[in-house]
Amino acid sequence: MNFLKFLLRHRRLVVIFHFLVTAAMLPGILQLESDNSPRVFFTRDTAQLKRYRQFRQEFGGGKAVRIALTGAKLWTHQGLAWLGELEERAASLPGVEAAIGLAAQHRWLLLEWPPPDPADFRAQVLKNGLDLGAGWVSPDGETITLLVVLADLPLDAEQELLDHLEKLTAQPPPGIRAHISGLPVLHRAMEHSLLNTAYRILPLLALLAVVFLFFIFRRLGDTIIPLVFVAVCQGVLFGIMGYLGARLNLVNIILALLIFVISLATAVHLQVRFRDLEQQGMKVSTAVLTTYRSKGWAVLWTGITTLVAFGSLVTGNMPPVRSLGAWSAVGIGLMTLLAFTLYPALLASIRSKKTQEAARPFEVRARHWGQALAGWAIRCRFPVLAGTWILIAVALLGLVQFRVQDNMAEYFPAQHPVRAELERLQQHNMGVFAAELVLSYRNSNQGKSQEQEATFQDPTAQRNLARLSGLLRSKPLVYGAVSSGDLVEASIRSILVEGEVNDNIRWMALGMMQTVPEGRKVLRALVTADGQSARVTMLVPVLSFNRMVPLFQQVIAEAKSIFPEAETWITGQYPLILLAQQTLLRGLMVSLSLTLLCIILVFTLLLRSIRLSFLVLIPNLWPVVLVLGGMGWLKFPLDSVSIMTASIVLGLAVDDTFHTLGYFLRLAPRCGPAKAVKNTLERTAPAHILTTIILAGGFIACTFSDFLPISRMGMFAAIAIFLALAGDLLLIPALLARPQRRRLSGNKDSV
Repeated sequence: MNFLKFLLRHRRLVVIFHFLVTAAMLPGILQLESDNSPRVFFTRDTAQLKRYRQFRQEFGGGKAVRIALTGAKLWTHQGLAWLGELEERAASLPGVEAAIGLAAQHRWLLLEWPPPDPADFRAQVLKNGLDLGAGWVSPDGETITLLVVLADLPLDAEQELLDHLEKLTAQPPPGIRAHISGLPVLHRAMEHSLLNTAYRILPLLALLAVVFLFFIFRRLGDTIIPLVFVAVCQGVLFGIMGYLGARLNLVNIILALLIFVISLATAVHLQVRFRDLEQQGMKVSTAVLTTYRSKGWAVLWTGITTLVAFGSLVTGNMPPVRSLGAWSAVGIGLMTLLAFTLYPALLASIRSKKTQEAARPFEVRARHWGQALAGWAIRCRFPVLAGTWILIAVALLGLVQFRVQDNMAEYFPAQHPVRAELERLQQHNMGVFAAELVLSYRNSNQGKSQEQEATFQDPTAQRNLARLSGLLRSKPLVYGAVSSGDLVEASIRSILVEGEVNDNIRWMALGMMQTVPEGRKVLRALVTADGQSARVTMLVPVLSFNRMVPLFQQVIAEAKSIFPEAETWITGQYPLILLAQQTLLRGLMVSLSLTLLCIILVFTLLLRSIRLSFLVLIPNLWPVVLVLGGMGWLKFPLDSVSIMTASIVLGLAVDDTFHTLGYFLRLAPRCGPAKAVKNTLERTAPAHILTTIILAGGFIACTFSDFLPISRMGMFAAIAIFLALAGDLLLIPALLARPQRRRLSGNKDSV
């Protein structure tokens, strides 16, 4: 209390100091950048990531996009001429390593472009295994694609390059339609969704907060003070993030919402108590001290448990989730500190007349609701508890029906252009996402002489690689597959139209490709210079991890049957993203376990009874179980954002429980559990209802996001928060009103 008295004596200096710190953070906020590139979502420190790094080191493998062309005029002189121009213009853009399509593949053989007979050329292409395997043409001939390989570029440069590619395709000839697809395009759409989420939701949330607080409190000062506190919390946190080079993504962007609603809810808890004391005629400074004497420990304990709940997300394997956990912990810790430094000074700065009961209609009614609901729950204790256990049992059955959604295209609404274009290409059996099959002799060749070493540069290996890619193209979920063997075979057939192809001819074809710079470059992209490793690039659909794993297992089995001595694995950006998202459920379980352990320890410390601690835990767990079970029953998938709903709700739900226990532990030894819980909820119900509306309103605002994981997370979190309020007003009275075997005790200042 002496610390608070010191702050109150120098409240103006305290407020000015915090405002100056916030102002100093503004340049940091301006330095914040977003990053939704594929590497952000890779699981860290895994064998798969090490394999991917080895793949990048050996083969390069920059990002790639596909320019897809469709339309009735596609296979005409004009359409094919424009395709050739598009390849040349795309290849000349800064940051493009290569632009490869039908023109680049066939121009040198035809000696002219466009082909003199487009219809005959189409027939030849549709019979060409390399053209189909590389995804340059769909099996039905209705779509042609151009592969554009991008260099490793900074995010801004990559976005600018994608904009240039879109401009190239913006005005195709009549009868032709063009668009770009691929992982970079998908993640750029995520970037746009992030910005739309921030620009749309946060201003809406701030406006709703102003209207709501003024409607409830009916005083300008009581409306401004909580919002100033929220602004300082947000400004300092995001300024620190900007100065330290943190990047926002579609997972940790919800940090802005979390800090907003949690800090506002904390401020409201203190504000309601302060207004109660003001109404009793206390001086402002005395009311502030009394507010913190009765609510200070509750604010501290809720800050600690909420920090642990969100901080436990750092145990996840996906970097964006870990980033959210780490920065949430920093933000909650910072908010708790400011609640004991800045907020007392802000409360003491209020100068207004005594608040009359008539000016507080909502708070008066909320008190009555709290007492009435507590009384009803105590009288109907058995039906309340029985109904709760039935709902929990039904929800638990829904948990076994969970499915994890890792189809990134389904993160967007069906009408979203990026999703629609991906699905349209897949309908034509064309894929733009690649999975890389890598074969390596490096380990098997150790200890062998140079003459004994196996290599992928001999004709036999090239023949087997062509055989392998042909087998892979026959798999239902493989839209295309290409290896260096396919290039060699295509080179041979361009010269030798008829006749048997033997290994001597393959040696000649390999030699010819080595002497031509372009041929050598393409060959090196598929076989390493020392011949120790080779790759087969497969074009696959955008599907879930569970559907892709059997395919990957079949692919590895096929590769082992043809190259038994080679080490084989599947890698690439897309498989790594699928793997990272598949680990989310395991990360959720670890996070929830740590949070529950911390909450149980804190409850046991406060209640001094393990049995009571578990009883009080039920109202906090039941909204989590009901919402997750409901998601299972309703077939809503868990994804990279909504999977965090459980930890978020548990961290928020426990806050009101601490404020309830603060009064209950002081009253129970004097008047018994039943009366104590009724009197407690009469006093705390206004703050519980207000914070519930604030928290739920913030998450409801998320439902306006066009990014479905954030929208779903907002909807289910809002439902869970209302369920948590029902737990506070009904379950806690039913659980705590039971006569206890031992006398409840508690230090009046302990909570």
